[in-house]
This record gives sequence, C-alpha cells and structure tokens, in this order.
Amino acid sequence: MENMKNPSPEELAKMLEKAKRDAQAAFEKLTPEEREQAMRRAQKMMEEDKASMQALLDQAAKVAAGASSGPKAAPKFCTNCGAPVSGGKFCASCGSPLNGN
Repeated sequence: MENMKNPSPEELAKMLEKAKRDAQAAFEKLTPEEREQAMRRAQKMMEEDKASMQALLDQAAKVAAGASSGPKAAPKFCTNCGAPVSGGKFCASCGSPLNGN
C-alpha cells in the first residue's frame, strides 16, 4: 500500500477486510462477560449515533422548510426588480411588496 493518502478502492477493500479479521480475532479472545459488555457499549453508541443523526435530519428539515427559530430576515433585493432594499414593506424603486413582510 504505497500511497496511503489516496488508497485505491482495492486497497481500501483489503484494509477493511483486515480490520474485520482483526476485530473478530480480538472479540474471540474476550470472556463471555467482556463480550456482553462490549456488545452493550456498541449498542449504546449506535443508539446515540442514531439519535444524533435524527436530530441533524430534523434540524435540516426545519431549515429546508424555512422554519428557522428567528423571524424571517428582510430580503436584501427586491424580488420584482432586483433593486437593493434596506427595509420597509415596499420596494423604493418599483413599489412592489417585499416578501416576508
């Protein structure tokens, strides 16, 4: 494995298989009590990871739906004519209503 910075897919597959074999060998050396404890810790870590991923997905869904925690920010440009706006309910350039207000 000459180029460890950018291993090829084949090298990655070999590395993964070796890691699996090493982990299995280490697991087989454990006592039944140690195995049970390792399984409980692994299960707990997977549950925590699942909860973290779900929280991230929920947060992303809120952002995507525009349901941010704060009030909507005023548009910086008129959606009708493209003129910069600095606030208010109507565009000072074309008079169109500004979104979000």
